[in-house]
This record gives sequence, C-alpha cells and structure tokens, in this order.
Amino acid sequence: MKTISEFVSRHPWIYVVLAFLVLLTAWSTLISVAVKFAPKQVEVKR
Repeated sequence: MKTISEFVSRHPWIYVVLAFLVLLTAWSTLISVAVKFAPKQVEVKR
C-alpha cells in the first residue's frame, strides 16, 4: 500500500492545485467580507 508522501512525490502538481484552491478561497472570503461591510454610497450633487 502506498503512503500519501509517495503519492505526492510522484504527483508534484498537487501542490499547485492546492495553492490555487487556497488562493481562490482567500479571494472569495475577502470579496464576500468587502461586500458585506461596504460603505454606504454617497450621492454627489453638482
């Protein structure tokens, strides 16, 4: 039976996929927090 470390050492692209998923999760979290706590829009009159 193969161990996880042997599997990952034979497939190093898994690190790239994991890094992309972490980056996508971080951006999603930041955007959702920014939308939730967005400042009120102020109308500017000329």
